Amino acid sequence: MGVVRGNQRVLYKGTAGSTATTQVLHVSDIDVDKSGGATIETTDRGDGTTIPIETHEPATRACALSFICAYYDDDVILRDLIAAAEAQTPRAIKVCRKVGGYVEVDADMTLKYTSPAKLKDGMPVEFTAMLSKDSGRDPVIESAAP
Repeated sequence: MGVVRGNQRVLYKGTAGSTATTQVLHVSDIDVDKSGGATIETTDRGDGTTIPIETHEPATRACALSFICAYYDDDVILRDLIAAAEAQTPRAIKVCRKVGGYVEVDADMTLKYTSPAKLKDGMPVEFTAMLSKDSGRDPVIESAAP
């Protein structure tokens, strides 16, 4: 799906196990990657008179999320995401399209982050988030935008 500018998607965070409702501010890029997942081979070997054509069927769906935020000392929302990443504590994450409110993903996710230098005002903080079911909530992943 590729990177969509931060002004085209809205990112929310919340307590794992519930739907995220607190908007994360200072987001510059949000990338929702739904291209992952596993397949299983389903090739029909036939009777041996022709060469089989290899086929595959989806076995799992996957969703990974990445986003970049500008760090500010007084941004308690961002500081909570950093603390959750450091403790590997899942957070509820929801990503919506700004126009129309279409929900692309609504799930509990485990976060990781990197920053090019010591955290100080204005520095970019890059997050990656992976689906988690530790809190008992099934992820919602929409397959395509309307």
